[in-house]
Parts: sequence; structure tokens; C-alpha cells
Amino acid sequence: MRHFVHGTHIIRRVWALVPEEDYRGFMFVVLLNYTAPQSDIDGALVDHYEWVSRHYEAGDFITTGHRTPEPGRPLTGGVLIARSMSRGRLEAILATDPFELRKLARHEVIEFQALRTVPEMAKYADQLVPTSE
Repeated sequence: MRHFVHGTHIIRRVWALVPEEDYRGFMFVVLLNYTAPQSDIDGALVDHYEWVSRHYEAGDFITTGHRTPEPGRPLTGGVLIARSMSRGRLEAILATDPFELRKLARHEVIEFQALRTVPEMAKYADQLVPTSE
């Protein structure tokens, strides 16, 4: 069991059934940045959407979507939020993205610890229990 100080509260992390060395309880925002012309991106969209669907079915992704471009500008990429998992697992998943395999985009991974969330999202984040220790 690990303890974290957050503000004036001490928070105890309750680890799921995953070894501590493989899991740190972080979630991820992934920015997908296109590096190829839109016509090349369009040619890989079906494969990319199938890849995304597989990872929704596996429970890896919470939400995905296009980045909103400025008016009159082309799409520049996408955003996905991945549930709590090891960084290595996420990187292995991203390495199988058809955009990555075809060198059409790069992934920028932002790792964060979800300390608070709406109740509907709690099952995707690491469980946190306030303690008085």
C-alpha cells in the first residue's frame, strides 16, 4: 500500500490485482498528430477505426475523437483517453495503430494520475481512499 499527500489529505492507493511493479495507477491522454497528407490518412481510416473498435471492446479506451481544427483548416489528428494501465501496455497498443505502422502519425502520450472523477468514470481510474493516517 502506498500513501500520497494531496493538499492536507493523505490518500491511500488501493492496488487492484496487478503487481505494483507493472502498474502505477495512471491514466493517459494520447494526442495523435498527423505527419502525412490527408489523402494518405483517409486511405488508412477504415483500418484505424477497426483498431480503435478492438480497443474499445477490450476496455482499453474510454473515449476517442478528432482534434477540432480551426475553421477552414484540415484535421490535424485525434485524441484518445486510455484507462489506467501500465505505460508499457499502452505503448504496445499504440505501436499497433495502422497510422503508426504506416508512419502517417505520431502519438504524444500524456500520463496523469486521476485523483478525482465523476462517479461514472471511477471504474476507469485507480481507486483512491482518503485515510486519516
